Amino acid sequence: MIITIKEILKNLPKTPGIYQFFNKDNKIIYIWKSVNLFSRVNSYFNWKSKLNFAKQKMVEQICDIKTILTNNETESLILETTLIKKHEPKYNILMKDWKNHIYIKITSEFIQKIIKVRQKSKTGTYFWPYTSTNYVNNILKLSKKIFWYRSCDITFTKEKNWEITLSNVGNTKTPCIDYYIKRCAWPCIKDNEKVREYEEKIWQIKDFFKWNTNKIKQTLETEMREKASKLQFEEAWKIKNDLDSLKTLEENQIVRDSIIWDFNIVNYIEKFEKFYIWMIEIRDSKITGFYNFEIKNNLEEDTLDVIKSFIESDFARHISEKNTYIIPKNIDFEIKEIKIEVPQIWNKKELLDLCYKNIYEYAYKSHLNSLSTKWFTKQTMINLLSILWYEQINKDILFECNDISHISGNHTVASRSIIENGKSNTSKYKKYKIKSLEEQKINDFDSMREVITRRLKEIDKSQIIPDLIIIDGWKWQLSSVVEILNNFKNEIETEEKKQLFDKIQIVSIAKREEELFTMNKNKEFERILLDKESNEIKLVQKIRDEAHRFAITFNRDTRIKAMKKNILESLPWFGPKTRSKLLKKYWNVEALKDIDIEELKEILNKTQIETLENHSII
Repeated sequence: MIITIKEILKNLPKTPGIYQFFNKDNKIIYIWKSVNLFSRVNSYFNWKSKLNFAKQKMVEQICDIKTILTNNETESLILETTLIKKHEPKYNILMKDWKNHIYIKITSEFIQKIIKVRQKSKTGTYFWPYTSTNYVNNILKLSKKIFWYRSCDITFTKEKNWEITLSNVGNTKTPCIDYYIKRCAWPCIKDNEKVREYEEKIWQIKDFFKWNTNKIKQTLETEMREKASKLQFEEAWKIKNDLDSLKTLEENQIVRDSIIWDFNIVNYIEKFEKFYIWMIEIRDSKITGFYNFEIKNNLEEDTLDVIKSFIESDFARHISEKNTYIIPKNIDFEIKEIKIEVPQIWNKKELLDLCYKNIYEYAYKSHLNSLSTKWFTKQTMINLLSILWYEQINKDILFECNDISHISGNHTVASRSIIENGKSNTSKYKKYKIKSLEEQKINDFDSMREVITRRLKEIDKSQIIPDLIIIDGWKWQLSSVVEILNNFKNEIETEEKKQLFDKIQIVSIAKREEELFTMNKNKEFERILLDKESNEIKLVQKIRDEAHRFAITFNRDTRIKAMKKNILESLPWFGPKTRSKLLKKYWNVEALKDIDIEELKEILNKTQIETLENHSII
């Protein structure tokens, strides 16, 4: 099955992740990250993009694009560097210096120090890989402000008689200036009670670096409000920066080396009459590979048997590595050497969830691509109408499907996809914001009622009806739509218009068995079960899945747009003066997309422009 670049670009998600470009030899030539995969990857193929010569040559070589979804931008940054170091893509020149991420280290000496390092050793306690020196500096500054840890180079030794001696003092005065400005817990005064207090603070700092920060945040927020109420805005702004650093620390980064040793994370999904399996490979405590597999569904084979066979075959290929498999359900294996873990919480469970997120996305795109290769024609649509005992209404046959999307009742939207004469007609796709529901209220029936009512008003105005309206749902959803149609007709005064609406033909498709339902003149349901390999059912599936994809995309766009209203406040390197200049000149963030980079350089420096590019703002 040959999938074109154009089809891949159309189905990219608008979420954070990694994208990989492959050449004709299936070799990775470029790896990068983005907070919006759809926007960033498509920008390479936009003639308006001002690519340098090297990237122009790279785009000419792209034959395939693969993505890996992550939960946030920080995960993308960490995973990006790991994969670049593994594959050394030709065009990732900037990242080939083998520069490591930054770690915060608590040393293992008697009176411990807290420092930043780029390499791990066998001694000490390390926290997270960070991607920004500026963030680490802010975090260390914040933790020193709160916990008063020492920053001197003095060596402390505990003698047998429990006395504390100091060495490597040099010209350092004890106690130093940090003692007087209350930025150190003074272990250098050799008081055993102070040493015990310092050790207690080290334990608090470890909790701090492990995200146990609720009390600290509450204290800082109270202090920030007090400063602001006293018009001490500069001090309040400094505290806000401390809070931003704290939030960065808290960000749940599961793509990190906090899972020790070697594992294979395996998750799966049974969908579209296939088994889709995704495996994350962890070697030397780092994610080094993502692999996906497709297995045709044999109805006689149990799902767990398929996973069992997959793991056994994978183990046989890499028997010398002795890896542990992390899976969502427990399975008994005949090979005793296969070690299995079924985590319920923490990092391994989060990696399983990340694995599922990627396999779901892969399965969905793979299914859409398989449908797009079907040779649907106008005759396919005529055949379907005949099977449903419906008639052709228009010369150019038009089918439409509506779908609803929301996240826990927020940003509820709807979409309409169109197939005309066997082909998708994206120019006639439509999207709606649902206006009749309150936020956080979930009611797909009310949402569909609004969409159908608005659609019927459009038909009333244009006097043009589709040959078939497809509803995603069971017969109850069909019954609800028919009721809406009948109520609408009862309010129509002219007989001529009523006759128009009498011609509307509706069918619903239920996901479980992919069965179709129509409603006859006696208001009785008629169930129609088509051959699952027939072009007619594939056609209905395609328009249904397209409507679903379009609704989800619109939902994501709506959420992203809502988040972008104040996105400049959350970006590093953008202070209040810079934000004020930008908004005063260009009015809003969205307008920056149309501004030439050379013009932006009059206000912004190189780092700020790169930050806007990484967040797909320009």
